[in-house]
Amino acid sequence: MRSKILFLPLAFLALTLIGACGKKLPSEQVLESVVGAMCKKLVTCQPSAMPNEEFCQSAMKVALEKGKKLPKVSATQEQLDTCLKGIADAECGNLLGKEPPKGCGFLK
Repeated sequence: MRSKILFLPLAFLALTLIGACGKKLPSEQVLESVVGAMCKKLVTCQPSAMPNEEFCQSAMKVALEKGKKLPKVSATQEQLDTCLKGIADAECGNLLGKEPPKGCGFLK
């Protein structure tokens, strides 16, 4: 009987974790994370154009607000983590190309 009692909370925890892994994050959270990662990389790649991350994030925010329509993106935490790693690992010359960085296909 005791093993059944221990099994139920473990089963519930497993189901909760599995459900959370596939849950889509809010678009604003995804965009904020991607912009943060891009700015961190841009400051490293182009220090004369982007003096610091705060300047970059502020400039990106203004550009997005001027467009009035924020792009709607959808990603799970796993997809976002893969994208953020792709941005961090990207070659500077490939960062601002027509294609999103590796792992960021959901940005198309």
